[in-house]
Amino acid sequence: MKKVLHLFPAYKIGGAPVNVLRFIKGSNDQIINYAAALKVDNRLFADYLENTDDSFDVDLTSLKWKSFIELLRIVKKINPDIVHANGKGGAVYAFLIYVFYRKRVFYTFRGFHIKYAGIKHKFYVYFERLFSHIYTKAIAVSHSERELFLKTTQVKAEKVEVIGNGVEISPRPLPPEMRCEVDKYKLNIVTLSRIAEVKDIETMVKGLELLNDTEVSLHIMGGYLSVDQFYKDRIDKIIAGLSCKDRIYLWGDIEGAGDYVHNFDLYLSTSLSEGLPTSIIEAGLSEVLVLATDCIGNIDLIVEGKTGYLFPKGDTAELVNQLKQAIGRFGSQQQSEIIANNLRQMKMYSISSNVSKLMYLYSRKD
Repeated sequence: MKKVLHLFPAYKIGGAPVNVLRFIKGSNDQIINYAAALKVDNRLFADYLENTDDSFDVDLTSLKWKSFIELLRIVKKINPDIVHANGKGGAVYAFLIYVFYRKRVFYTFRGFHIKYAGIKHKFYVYFERLFSHIYTKAIAVSHSERELFLKTTQVKAEKVEVIGNGVEISPRPLPPEMRCEVDKYKLNIVTLSRIAEVKDIETMVKGLELLNDTEVSLHIMGGYLSVDQFYKDRIDKIIAGLSCKDRIYLWGDIEGAGDYVHNFDLYLSTSLSEGLPTSIIEAGLSEVLVLATDCIGNIDLIVEGKTGYLFPKGDTAELVNQLKQAIGRFGSQQQSEIIANNLRQMKMYSISSNVSKLMYLYSRKD
C-alpha cells in the first residue's frame, strides 16, 4: 500500500486537522497514513496516533530550521510515496522536502486568501507558481476558492482540482455547563470559528451589541494559535467594553463541536475568506439556519434566500439588519424551506465521497 505523509501547522481542533483526520479514518484500509504537525491539543494528537501508522510532533506553524531537519529525518525514516501539504505552512515544508527527496506532492489550500500586499504579495505569488511545478495536483475545496487561486497566481488550470471536504455529525446534547447558559435565552447564535483575524470575530461581537436584544446570546466555539495572540487580546478588550459582554460565550476548542450545533437556533459566519467551511456544512446537516458573509467558500454553500442568508464581509450594519430579519421570520414556512434546501445539498459532502476522489488522484500517473 502507498504511504502518505500529511503536513499541516498544528494538531488543533479546526478545519485542516479535523478534515485530514476524517480522510485518514476513511482511507486506512487503502493506504498507510502518517501525519506531522505541532502538538497543541493532546486529545486530537492521541486520535492521530491511534489512526495513523505514526504521527509526529513537529512545529510547522512557521518556518524553522529545526522543524525542517526533523521533517527530513522523518521522511528518510518512513519513506512516504506521497507528501500531502495542507495550507501555506504545509506547502513551504513540502517544497523544501521535495528538494531533498523527490516524492510526489499534493497540496490542499484549506482556505486560500490574499493576505499580503506589495513585495510580500509578489513573493507569495511567485512561490505558488514555483510550487505548482513540483506538486502533482493542488486541491481546492470549493469552486470559488479554485477561481480565486487561479486568478491570483496564474497557475495552469489543469493543475487544480476541486474536492469538497467530507463531513459527518453525530448529534449530541450539550454539556451541562453549556446547556445551563443556553437555557437562559430565547435565541442562541453559534459559530465554530477560531479566534483569528480571517474569521472577523470583531464584526460578530459588535453585531450582537448593535442588535440590542437581551434575549439573544452568542456562543463562539474555537480557540486560537499563538500567532493569533495579538488578535485574541484585541477581541477580549473589545468584548470587555460591550454592554452585551455577559451574553457572549467564548467556549474555546471543543472536540466534536459540530455535533452540538443542532442545540442552537442560528449559525453565524463572519469570515473574510474560507475554503469550503466545514462548520456551515455541519450546520446544514443539523438543520440550523445559516447567516454568513458573501466570501469565497461561503458562497459555494449559501444562496441568499434559498439555502440561508448572506451579508457583505465586514458590514456590521447589514449583519444586524439580516439578523433582525432572520429572527423575525423564525418558524415561518419560508425559513423551513430554506433549512430543508440546505440539508438536501449538504448530504453531498460525505466522507466516503471525499476519500474516493482523493484516492483516485493519488492513483493517477499524471
